[in-house]
Amino acid sequence: MKKRLGIFITIIMLSIIIMIILIFLIPLKLAAYSPEEQEKQVQFYFYDEFTNCSLDGYIFSGEKLIGKSKQGIFNLTYENYNDNFQDKEEISAFGRLGSCFNDNSDLLFDKYWEPPKIQDYYFSGESIFNFKTTVNPHNPSKKEFIRFINPSKVKSELSKIDLEQDTLNDLSEINQYLNNKINYVKDWDFNKETNYWQTPSETLEIKQGDCEDYSTALLSLFLAYNSSLNCYNLVFSSHVTTFCHIEDYYIYYDQEKTELKKQINKINTEETKFQLEKLKQNYFEHYGINNTNKTESRVYYAFNDNQYIEFNNENDFINWQYNLENKKLEKDVFQELEKQAIKIQEKYSAISKAELNTQTPSTELLTEKPTLKGFIIENSVLLVILGIISIALIIVLIKINIKKN
Repeated sequence: MKKRLGIFITIIMLSIIIMIILIFLIPLKLAAYSPEEQEKQVQFYFYDEFTNCSLDGYIFSGEKLIGKSKQGIFNLTYENYNDNFQDKEEISAFGRLGSCFNDNSDLLFDKYWEPPKIQDYYFSGESIFNFKTTVNPHNPSKKEFIRFINPSKVKSELSKIDLEQDTLNDLSEINQYLNNKINYVKDWDFNKETNYWQTPSETLEIKQGDCEDYSTALLSLFLAYNSSLNCYNLVFSSHVTTFCHIEDYYIYYDQEKTELKKQINKINTEETKFQLEKLKQNYFEHYGINNTNKTESRVYYAFNDNQYIEFNNENDFINWQYNLENKKLEKDVFQELEKQAIKIQEKYSAISKAELNTQTPSTELLTEKPTLKGFIIENSVLLVILGIISIALIIVLIKINIKKN
């Protein structure tokens, strides 16, 4: 009877030891370790608070691309954080608005936030950082300008214009045609939140608009005529206009049938830049815009259907004009970003290169998933200590049982 009681007590004690081991292991995330458990990461969620639509696009830390969000979610791995988040002053997201925004689905968002303070321990749980914003599709800024140039949507309008296949003459004809078609209605103010940018299709349909509406429609028609033209819209503090560099000519096109053209040969650098500055001043004088303190002629941005350039000062703008080639730089901003995003995905992903070569790359950053083996290796010292304690307790219990018997 005593022998059976001793065996029973031994079984109870062993059960208690196993429970103690499990209690130690649970806080150490054993319960979270399945054959393919997610690596340390936090999630960013990007969305528009007015519509509650998620924002799918390319995510930047400062000016460095760090990945891409899908359904508004971006998985930031610990390695990505350590590589790309040090001393960065802003987080931004750039992409197409998508079907959730209905008629504005083809337009873009380009939004900025202060980076959150992410402590290392956040990567041990399921931390989510919400990045909310307010999207106003028809009051664009920065890279959002690009999508307001849409040559394909206005190409049919060219059939209504008598064109001779002589570039300079044909651009003049297009500008005059649009001047005759569009009535000027003012609503432009550089910092005004109620600014409404019409799409080129809207402008042609309602036959009215102000400077930004006219210039986006005009540039769209120019690039529908010839996609390789090196033409841009320029955003001043008080105005938006269209500018082209064609052969040796630098030309401003605008409403009121404005066409200010100057042929400049790049023989002397300083002289060429002086002529470019003079041409811009002549344009403002011709257009009747006050430029007494030179704030009205400050150029902030240049953009077309695939490029966006920001100028820090007047010299930046003149140098940019001077370095323009005769043909437009042919690239698609989203194709370039997608290539970079795939490289980042490969770097911070558990998918092998062989697997990437046999499937279409995902647009979402994938995260490496540690296994139970990884947990055992990571906590091997603790597991050995627990094993030794367990064996010691079993030996003590056996000796006690022998003495009692």
